[in-house]
Amino acid sequence: MDNYYKGFEGNPEIDIYTFSENKKVGIEMWDGYFDKIMSAVQPVNSEWTSLAYYYNLYEGWYDESPWEIPNNQEALKQFESIDKSTLDKVSREILTKIIELLKNNSRNSIFIEYT
Repeated sequence: MDNYYKGFEGNPEIDIYTFSENKKVGIEMWDGYFDKIMSAVQPVNSEWTSLAYYYNLYEGWYDESPWEIPNNQEALKQFESIDKSTLDKVSREILTKIIELLKNNSRNSIFIEYT
């Protein structure tokens, strides 16, 4: 798994992953990076949708971890809609890897784990 958590040990961690040959494949990150990415998502018709809905209501992976993303295509569309110029370099890099993970595993279960 790609690791963006080093240096933030002791702080909350977010992992986004799937399984390939019984091995986790994805991204480990400090939750601050994930917060920056999710904060860049804009509401649709003044309402939160997809992962932004769960993020803004503190549901989903906050309640149950690991938590399966309910609709990979909607999540992908939401991440692709983010204006990358609003993010710092590391957050842009993580966002790119999240998008790749969702694209390459659209038919697989993808999980978010909050630790």
